[in-house]
Amino acid sequence: MQVPRKQWNAGIKPLGKLSSRFPPSWRRGAIWTAQRGASTLATRLVDSTYGIREELITRYLILAHWIVLMQTLSQTSTFPEQRGPAKKELSFAGAIFVVLLTTCSGAPLGAAPILPHLFSDHMVLQRDVGIPVWGWAVPGEPISVSLAGNLRETVTDPQGRWRVTLPAEQAGGPFVLLVKGQRTIALRDVLIGEVWVASGQSNMSYALSGATDGKEAGATADYPEIRFFTVPQKIALAPQPDTLPALWEPCRPETALRFSAVAFFFARRIHKELNVPVGIILSAWPGTAAEEWTDPDSLGREKELRPIVARWEAEPALVKTFAAGSIEFRLEFDDFELFSARNEAVTVSPLSTFASGVARTAPGGVWVYDWNEAPESAFELIAPGRSGGGFAARVAGKLDGASNSQLRASFREDGAPMDLSQFDGIQFWMRGDGQFQFQALQPSIVDADNYSVSALQATADWKQVRVWFKDLKQAGWGVVEPLAVNALTGFQIVSMTSLGDPDRPPSGLYQGMIAPLQNYRIRGAIWYQGEGNAWRAEQYRSLLPALIEGWRNGWGEKDFPFLIVQLPNQGSSPELGNSLWAELREAQLLTAKKVTNTGLAVTIDTGDPHNLHPPRKAEIGERLALWAFGTTYGKKIVYSGPLYDSAQADGNQIRIHFQSTGSGLETRGETLKGFAIAGPDRKFHWAEAHIEGESVIASSESVPHPVAVRYAWADSPECNLFNKEGLPASPFRTDDWPGASTGKR
Repeated sequence: MQVPRKQWNAGIKPLGKLSSRFPPSWRRGAIWTAQRGASTLATRLVDSTYGIREELITRYLILAHWIVLMQTLSQTSTFPEQRGPAKKELSFAGAIFVVLLTTCSGAPLGAAPILPHLFSDHMVLQRDVGIPVWGWAVPGEPISVSLAGNLRETVTDPQGRWRVTLPAEQAGGPFVLLVKGQRTIALRDVLIGEVWVASGQSNMSYALSGATDGKEAGATADYPEIRFFTVPQKIALAPQPDTLPALWEPCRPETALRFSAVAFFFARRIHKELNVPVGIILSAWPGTAAEEWTDPDSLGREKELRPIVARWEAEPALVKTFAAGSIEFRLEFDDFELFSARNEAVTVSPLSTFASGVARTAPGGVWVYDWNEAPESAFELIAPGRSGGGFAARVAGKLDGASNSQLRASFREDGAPMDLSQFDGIQFWMRGDGQFQFQALQPSIVDADNYSVSALQATADWKQVRVWFKDLKQAGWGVVEPLAVNALTGFQIVSMTSLGDPDRPPSGLYQGMIAPLQNYRIRGAIWYQGEGNAWRAEQYRSLLPALIEGWRNGWGEKDFPFLIVQLPNQGSSPELGNSLWAELREAQLLTAKKVTNTGLAVTIDTGDPHNLHPPRKAEIGERLALWAFGTTYGKKIVYSGPLYDSAQADGNQIRIHFQSTGSGLETRGETLKGFAIAGPDRKFHWAEAHIEGESVIASSESVPHPVAVRYAWADSPECNLFNKEGLPASPFRTDDWPGASTGKR
């Protein structure tokens, strides 16, 4: 029998519960390693931590994979053939590991030096600066580190920490990085080049596979000297010394499609122009706010930012517990039915009852649970079911802020869609401790903005839940698609703790996903974020500079390059009225003007009013690269579109001056659009505008005495001012009148 990959992944889950004697960080690494099939990483992780011989770890992993496969085939509830509950422990494999650990080790525990996960095969180190290498070992242990013929030695301090700095190197490689203590770690295929951190929210993590022409770019993405390191999601209340397990990956057609699209296009351009290796450290999380990425000292120091901290301090204790770790949940489901409630008569059709202990749907589909996203939880069939016999489905365990518990049911075994237009919805019974959300699965929706209902709270006793198709709605952050009840492939139940989806702590991602990187030398950072702060755009004027300052202080570099993606056109706002997104773009523009060594990639022409995740990522990555070439790398090029400089009223017209006009201003289209002017009454009217040299002249018959001008001041403005190098002008305003976000903290 061939085992589908997701079901094989599900079968790996018991590796996370081998024995309570091993630390959680190792258990997470074991799950991650086995799921990726990366036995070489497991050898490095476990061998460096516990001093176990490499060949023994390799044999253990092979044996453990075999055992898990056998258990998966016979007992895991993911399989439709399974009857009865899944076992929660892999005691046999766990026992083997304990025997290996306690009797077969060639060295005492902790004998080998330990390196941060940023140090792996295929890593890229920053050129032309000293190269820090650090880690942990037994206190007092002599450590030597060598690279490219240079050797540095040190002794581990009383806290078990060590650090050396190798001399600066020019771009090149591959090299072998050797770290020697009581044992030796050899990291191979190490390159020296340009290293950039890419951070932000979903538009930064947006994969190349979904970008315009992304699949074509990925198919030819054979760039072995471009490498990516993706920081695993981690919330923390204190600075973490290391990331969760991850690897550097060379850019190949088989890997490129899952890389950040913006970062890929940025790295590709840098690599081609400079002809040096490029390393990208991606540390991003969809749906996050900037304060989560900002260091706590900055948040506490700035008056405008203190309300953020005060809100968190007022959160209930359980929310703070959840931020620091995980909490338990338990949800049980049974007797899924399709129902029709037409002509005042309710008729039902069984969909999935689990009565015989089989995790299937009536039309032939299967239930699947992905432990990748929630490794401390389990899906199983339990007895008895709701009626006192048979079975019910249970999802239970622990969830933390990075967990994503999704129990999916397909209607057809092959995943084909099914026409449910003769029904009005799906009903089922549930009980437990936690919350859950029902989501319909529709093939035309590819960005996870599924049709769903609001989260529901489970009850201690069995209760019937009725989900009407007419009540399903998209959240609104993805592409708007009509609900296709005649073409659904299934549904999923997203499980949550009793807290639902609580706020994450300010600085939580800085502590968990930025602080662990800050000993690693980088050239600079690219930043694509702001959507999560639009409703507090005025505050973002202080927040983004504070974030930048905190990062630079953390890295110990006063002004490393920080390149900002200005938000593109998206959404709708009142004509000639206030706009939250315009105010957020203004905050980004003001930051780029006021904070040293920052840049602004204007993207007002690349968005989609109906899509929060526009697929045109190539222009964004290329424009970020232009800023890097024109500033960081000192190339004599035009790297920015027109930026507002000043304005003067002259009778019934107003003249606007620009910087970064390049070879001159130009209009994309017959007439210049996007300018509005207002008089002393502060009422804006559309203006007639034309280019005159490096300026724009705007006027309106309705405004005899203009005092203010705005350009592209809307969520999705119609605007077309560029320079002749093809770079768009940034939206701006000359007034400082109260806007939609004024006073919001």
